Formats: sequence, C-alpha cells, structure tokens
Amino acid sequence: MSMKEAFLKALADNEDDVETRMVYSDWLDEQGEHEEAERQRQWPAAKAWLVEFCRMNNPDPDDPDPYECSIDYDELLSAAEEALKGDGGDHRLYVSCGSNMTMCDSLRAQSDEVWEKCSILLGLPLPPQNDRDSSFTCACWRLRHRGIRAMNVRWFCPANAGSSVIDRR
Repeated sequence: MSMKEAFLKALADNEDDVETRMVYSDWLDEQGEHEEAERQRQWPAAKAWLVEFCRMNNPDPDDPDPYECSIDYDELLSAAEEALKGDGGDHRLYVSCGSNMTMCDSLRAQSDEVWEKCSILLGLPLPPQNDRDSSFTCACWRLRHRGIRAMNVRWFCPANAGSSVIDRR
C-alpha cells in the first residue's frame, strides 16, 4: 500500500481525524500537490460550517409539522455531489424541503457558501463562475412571494415531490 493509499484509507475510516488530515496535507505539499493539500486543510472547517448550517436551518426535531422537512448534512452533501458532477451540464441541487422556509431562505441567501463548502468536502470543482451566478429557487419560495402560504408545497415542486432546486447553470 502506498503512502497516499494509507492516508486515504485512514481518512475513509475516520473522516473527522483532523491530525491525520493535516499530516496528509503536509505530505501532499511535499509531493507537489499544493491545491489538494490546501483543500485538505480547509476540509474540517468546511464540514463544521455545513453541519452547523443544517443544524441552524432545520426545524426542531420535536416540531409537529409533518411538512417541515429536515435536510441533514449527509443528504445535502449527497445532492451536492450529483450537482457538482453536473451530468450533462446540469448543475442543479435537488433537496426535499417541504415547507421548511428557514432552509429555503438560507440556501438562497448563502448558496455561494454552500457550494464552496460542498466543493471542498467532495473534492469536486465548482462550475465556472458564470454558471454559479444563478440563485436558489424553490416552489415554496415562489408561492410565498405570490402571497400564497405554502402549507404543503410537495405537490407544487417541479423536479420531484418536495424538491427545491439550486440552479448553478
């Protein structure tokens, strides 16, 4: 097993092992892989930011509203991976929001930060800047701005039941 494979295995076993990640970044610098070394250094802060973003923008787990969905870190990161890979040039992030207006508003307001952190965590490049200038849109946001209170927006969402879209094209 090469040194790189050993580091990657250790990080796959425990992605939150900051000490191993920092040693790996130093090793990458020694190998001339400076961009990847820098990404590895940014990784712990990016994960902490995204975990906190999800925690702060999701409903209380004891909330009785069945339509106010939670979007956890793993779900958001998985959706971001598909979007960053951009199958056929499609860089839209589909997440189930229900009537979680807090998450919808936060994804719209902080979409650049969400994309940046997901890019760091996944090791996937962001689309070109002109592809990243579009804003977050979702059915519940559009309804609210038309003066309609979105009680159950799942039916209205365009991509699939309950999905919001961050369009990065």
